[in-house]
Amino acid sequence: MPPKLRASLIPLLLALAASAVVQAKTSDRKQATNIEADRVEYSTKSTAPNVLDGNVVVIQGTMTAKGAHATVWATNGKTNRILMTGSPVVLTETLDDGSPMKATAAQVDYNLDTEVAVFTGNVVLTQPKGTMNGQKVTYNMKTGTVNSGGDGTRVKMVLQPKSGT
Repeated sequence: MPPKLRASLIPLLLALAASAVVQAKTSDRKQATNIEADRVEYSTKSTAPNVLDGNVVVIQGTMTAKGAHATVWATNGKTNRILMTGSPVVLTETLDDGSPMKATAAQVDYNLDTEVAVFTGNVVLTQPKGTMNGQKVTYNMKTGTVNSGGDGTRVKMVLQPKSGT
């Protein structure tokens, strides 16, 4: 493929890749966040984080995240940030179109106020439209924007062909 044609296709491929991996179910963000673990270290001080260990499960609407450890921050009694680590952390969610999404990573840092999730360490995002692999992926659930790479590591994507004619 000529370099000029290849360069003009890059923005199109990136746009397709972003649309292939995002668009989480928007109603999930309005649901209560339920958290379970084998052990909880809860602080009565509003500024201190709460620590969860062992079989941590976070559920918000159709979104479920599972990991070995989580640190949870809250302001005025409202959870606003969850940092999960695991071997790996596994996140599943139903997208607005009804299709499933699965993400795995060594760590997921989810800010509930900004609706931004940062996945780091052997990240794999999968849904029927395609997959994305990298070492760091930032996913803005409000805007549907996915950013990955630019840190010296490679990003790999597989985009499935459109079904139908």
